[in-house]
Amino acid sequence: MKKFQFIFSAILMTLILAVSCKTAQIADNSQQIATENTPNKHIVLKSLPGDVFNGEWIFTQALDKEVVGDDPVHIIFDIKSHRVYGNNGCNTFNGTLVMGDNCSMEFTNCMSTTMACRPEVTDNNVMQAVNDTRHYNTVEVNNNAIVIELLNSNYQRVALISRQMREVLNGNWEVVELDGKKVRLEQKPTMIIDIEARNLSGNSGCNIMNGEIEYDNTTLNNGIRFTGVASTRRMCAPAAMEVEDKMLGLLNNINSFRILDNNKVALYASPSEHNLIVIKRK
Repeated sequence: MKKFQFIFSAILMTLILAVSCKTAQIADNSQQIATENTPNKHIVLKSLPGDVFNGEWIFTQALDKEVVGDDPVHIIFDIKSHRVYGNNGCNTFNGTLVMGDNCSMEFTNCMSTTMACRPEVTDNNVMQAVNDTRHYNTVEVNNNAIVIELLNSNYQRVALISRQMREVLNGNWEVVELDGKKVRLEQKPTMIIDIEARNLSGNSGCNIMNGEIEYDNTTLNNGIRFTGVASTRRMCAPAAMEVEDKMLGLLNNINSFRILDNNKVALYASPSEHNLIVIKRK
């Protein structure tokens, strides 16, 4: 897990630096594609390093419509096995991932379950977008989002997907801010986050705490919730108890996170931009 964290952090920081410089790595990876089927004869497609694709992406648009699903609408890239897996909002699907030069991307041999869906669910749009994809283009890269558009053979957008970056949260953290105020305790609260096991543990300022992690893929990029958080009941100094009560209360309100820098992450309650808890990697 530590090796994966290091690799992912290195890739992420490379992408952030590329964006901040505006002309660096992503620009260098741009591909100028000639085509007769578009108003412009040349299209500049921005590529991504292959390892960045590994993991989960959520659909936000399919065929120019916002996606609606009874289940999280997502696709998972497995670069090593050249496979993709996903859910179109109602049914699961899987297929073969084919990637090549000039930002080419195609999902072949896609198969889906056939459960009946509500009329509002955009499963048909998602599957058509998946089947029509022939290229991709990078739309946005920063420390909170990696967004790409899937393009058809005429380089027209058929879907918009964004990378879930929850792996960044894996590991041991120290709580340095609560509701905008610095934690003054010498022994600060800690959070140990295990994304794969969906488990939260640590020390809430006085007592040992444990809880579970849930995701909200349907409405939020990087959505995360901490549920069933409980702690032991040992009495401590008043200052430590006050911090503990504050932290446990804030954990119940969190539904998303943002990356502040290479060492800090803010946990907050969307749509507010106010940081409820700021954690620093130990």
